[in-house]
Amino acid sequence: SRMSVTDSRASKLRTPKEVASEWLLAQAEVEVGSWSGLDESGPDKVGVGLFFRISPEDGSLRVVSIVPGSSAHKSGLVRVNDMLARLDDESVQGWSLHQLRTTLHGPPGSFVALNMTRDVGGQEPFNFKIDLMRGSPYFIQFQDRYGTANAAQLNALILQKREEQKFLMIIEKQLKLEQARLVEVQQRKRDAVETERQLLMKFESLQRDYDEEVENKKKDDADYNFLIGENKKGMFW
Repeated sequence: SRMSVTDSRASKLRTPKEVASEWLLAQAEVEVGSWSGLDESGPDKVGVGLFFRISPEDGSLRVVSIVPGSSAHKSGLVRVNDMLARLDDESVQGWSLHQLRTTLHGPPGSFVALNMTRDVGGQEPFNFKIDLMRGSPYFIQFQDRYGTANAAQLNALILQKREEQKFLMIIEKQLKLEQARLVEVQQRKRDAVETERQLLMKFESLQRDYDEEVENKKKDDADYNFLIGENKKGMFW
């Protein structure tokens, strides 16, 4: 048997409600720090709450877990070990998990069609098609409560927060680099002061030795001149 199912939430979205922008910003802060299901290749891409594995038996893509609160979970149709046959009417046979991830993920609020097959012991496989909304569990919950418009606004704020975080990380990195340079310059300055102090001490020591040698030479010269003078007087033979 074959059944076609379309996510009913697409036609039952509530009328957007007025929500204070401050509250949205606060929720964006929560969203940025709490949802880990973002695609590393693009911070604006999310999935539908399904994790897949490649079956070692036949190489098919099988559901291994479903994220609570996601659109896949809320649909109540997808089960663990269901096989993905097509994605947006394109066959996924031979796909890698990376290829599946990059194709399945997209902007929050957009929909993707999944053709699934479920093995029913000893019977003909159960085939069904379902349209699922992309988005984190919180995004799905938010749009259910306040409508797509506010959900889109929340998503825009989330992306803005992510860009702000990225910018702050760059500034923080530059700040740390400049701090390291300042520490290095200060250390070099301290080293230079210490070197100058040691050179000055060495110079003063050499100057004392030189002055002492000069005084000794003066005394020797005076003694020598005295002896020469006395010798000329005939006192010494």
